[in-house]
Amino acid sequence: MITLNHSINLVTEIDEFKMPAHLLNTFLTLNEFQMEQMLRGAFVAALIGEGFIDKLNENNQWATLKVGDN
Repeated sequence: MITLNHSINLVTEIDEFKMPAHLLNTFLTLNEFQMEQMLRGAFVAALIGEGFIDKLNENNQWATLKVGDN
C-alpha cells in the first residue's frame, strides 16, 4: 500500500475585540503549541463530526482519506 502524507496550512484569525473576555483570557494563557493543538483538534472534530471525511471517501474504490497523527 502506498501512503502519502500531506498537509493543509490553515490560518486562524482571532478578533480579540469580539472574543468573549473569559475565552480570551484563557486562550492567552496557552503557549503557541497548545493553541495550535487546540485549534487542530477543533478542526479535526468538525471534519469528522460533520461527516466531511466520510463524504470525501464516499464511492471511493482506490484510496481512502484519513486524519493522521501528529
